[in-house]
Formats: sequence, C-alpha cells, structure tokens
Amino acid sequence: MKMKGILKIILGVALLVAIVGFLLQFLWNHLMPELFNLPFITFWQALGLLLLSKILFSGGGHFKNKWKGAWSDHMRSKLESMTPEEKERCRMQWEKRCGKWKDSE
Repeated sequence: MKMKGILKIILGVALLVAIVGFLLQFLWNHLMPELFNLPFITFWQALGLLLLSKILFSGGGHFKNKWKGAWSDHMRSKLESMTPEEKERCRMQWEKRCGKWKDSE
C-alpha cells in the first residue's frame, strides 16, 4: 500500500510539472514572439526556463533558509563570545573591506 501512495505522488508531481511546462510554453509562444520579437520555444526549453526562474527568484527555497539560520546562529554565538577588543578589531576589518555603513556620531 505504501508503494502505491509513493507512486501516486511521483506521478502527480510529474503531471503537475508537465502541465506547468506546457502552460509556460503556450504563453511564451503566444506572447513573447509578437510582443518582443523573441523566438518560439520547445517544451524542454520551457521546463528549463521554469527551473531557471525557480533558482533565480526563489533562491533555493527551504535549503536557503535553513543555512541562513544556521549561519546567523553561528555568527551570533561567535560575536557573543568575543571580548570588546576583539569586536572592535572585527569591526575595523569589516570597515577596511567594505567601508563604513553608517556615519559616526
């Protein structure tokens, strides 16, 4: 029974990807050549565009947020364990590399 459920999920995802790919191809081929004088695309090119847009605009999704949180936690614990002199040295290194972010008062 479990294998049947997994197979249904895999087929459902494949069907959804195929539908979205055909929809993207249809919209591209009916709008972009006329509006912007771009070439027609194939189904596989549409899937490539879909994947590229996912990578560029969502930035990796769940894994990005997971690593962002881990990195933030790591840096926070590092900064909390520094002495004031070490914090000042770190701040000076960042200013040397990146410039000042705000004006001194």
